Amino acid sequence: MTNQEIIDWKIASLADNNSSELSAEMQSHLEKNSQLQEELLFIEQFWTNDVKPLVMPSDRVDANFYQMLSRAQSTQQHSSQQETALPLNNYHSSSKEQTISLMEKIKSWFMPTPLAQFATLTLVFVLGFNLNQAPNNEKNNAAYSGLQEDISSLTTVLAMSMLKKDSASERLSGVAYSRQTDLSNPLLVEQLIELLARDKSTSVRLAIINSLAELKSFGSFEQQLLTMTTKEENLLVQIELCRLLLNYGSVEIKTLLTAQENMHYLQPEVREFIKAQSMISYI
Repeated sequence: MTNQEIIDWKIASLADNNSSELSAEMQSHLEKNSQLQEELLFIEQFWTNDVKPLVMPSDRVDANFYQMLSRAQSTQQHSSQQETALPLNNYHSSSKEQTISLMEKIKSWFMPTPLAQFATLTLVFVLGFNLNQAPNNEKNNAAYSGLQEDISSLTTVLAMSMLKKDSASERLSGVAYSRQTDLSNPLLVEQLIELLARDKSTSVRLAIINSLAELKSFGSFEQQLLTMTTKEENLLVQIELCRLLLNYGSVEIKTLLTAQENMHYLQPEVREFIKAQSMISYI
């Protein structure tokens, strides 16, 4: 008995509106696997449109973040008090050197540990806030502009790191962070689509599809999504991929999806779904 067999049973029972009970073997396997129980609950809620958009980071992670924020603020205030005693030109020189040093470290830590990620995000946020409040700060300063750009990209870096984690819940957090960006980074979109193709968690895959809908246009990724759709074996994932392409794909990709040569690759329930969507569009 495998997790996938139980997931397939759950999806089939939802598709057929069948309330048949699990076999004794399935029930025994399910009782020993809390993560599988959560996945089945997510699938059922997703099917009935009663699921929260995405799983966000845990309360423990949030608590650690705010603790680090408090420590960083205290450290920054102490540092600022010392620097105000220096000549003004030394203050600007010191701030610039600290900024450049911090940015270089960030760029060299492309995939840091979660603790380092949150600490980096916190410190850059506090530093950026204080630079913005300095009365003599010039917003055209190259260091300031670079700082602003790096701050705006940290969420993307954090999302890409979380998407590589072994835990499905952490990968879901990565998808949640990707939703907080505008998905303008092609590397992030590419990573999401690669994860969509190979991830074993149905919950993660459905969350990725939900995030990709934010793009509204898929550009060079369209053909890859179409190929993935026709080869998909998971019924629920295949339905949601079809919904994604029908809602946001180009006219060309919609035509290819509904073409006879591609329709026969789709599961019967998916073909019925596409027909129903086509009828709705004509009404």
